[in-house]
Amino acid sequence: MFSFIKMLQNFLRNLKKNKGLWFTTLSVISILGISFSMYILMTMTQNVSKEVYVTMSETYETSLKNRINKKEENFKKLVASIYANNNILTAMEQNNINAVETIVNTYNENFLKAGFNELSMKFYPSSNQINQYRNSINSVITNKTKVFGIEVLNDGIFVILVEPILKDDNLIGVIEIKESIHTLKAEFEKDNSIFVFLLDEKMMGKLSLKAKTGKYRDVINEYKVEEKKYDGNFFGKLISNGKEGFKELEDKGYLVDDTYYKTYKKISDINGATIGLAILGEQVEGSGAFVNIVDKMTKTVTTVALGLVISILLFMF
Repeated sequence: MFSFIKMLQNFLRNLKKNKGLWFTTLSVISILGISFSMYILMTMTQNVSKEVYVTMSETYETSLKNRINKKEENFKKLVASIYANNNILTAMEQNNINAVETIVNTYNENFLKAGFNELSMKFYPSSNQINQYRNSINSVITNKTKVFGIEVLNDGIFVILVEPILKDDNLIGVIEIKESIHTLKAEFEKDNSIFVFLLDEKMMGKLSLKAKTGKYRDVINEYKVEEKKYDGNFFGKLISNGKEGFKELEDKGYLVDDTYYKTYKKISDINGATIGLAILGEQVEGSGAFVNIVDKMTKTVTTVALGLVISILLFMF
């Protein structure tokens, strides 16, 4: 060990005698040190950026889940008002369908007056043959348990609650409360965020001709969007990113370009079948946009760190 140290000292002593070689060696070592340090710094800042983007993707997913759960809470409040209305309960018990529908129509009129244009209520008599209804309604009648989730109906895509109305454990009717999934757009806009629902092409067959003719356009792969419901710039950027950009979005869980940050969540219906995608995100423009904040943060860290590295290398030599 001592011999090795002695040999190294002799090597450095001889190297210093050759001034040209000495300064060349120092320069090479400095360049390699700066390059290696910059590589480590850039890798670290890139990893931090990725972690932030992934975290934001999870935040958007949680926000979507919470907003859907909030709809269930609001729907339950409407069901509670049904139970508090003796007139409608009596009419259901007596199978007085006309009286029940009159009260339900009053609810729907009040929804419209309050500006809830996409919210509606419907009554299903339990005394009728259940094969007259769709599967979700039949399931509630048979099992006397509620169903909540997203469903593609002939008039659109809805967040729905189908609730059995019971009296002394006897089913006296079923109330369906539904609201268009597209209302989530306005809710996300309150937080300066963007929401777009893309419907899987295989679900188009469930929509009526009136609900789909001239309203949907292709976006990417097998997904379509109800064009007039959303900002064309946002899903237009998804189209322009092409299949490669969409694959990157699917693989990484997010996509950042010069205009938008985008993430996505697969949407399943009440039966567990995937019916489409919720594309979530925000604009990159604006000093308050988190993408710009992350970019400025990483650039600042890189610049400061580079300055420190250069200062240390100069001090050493």
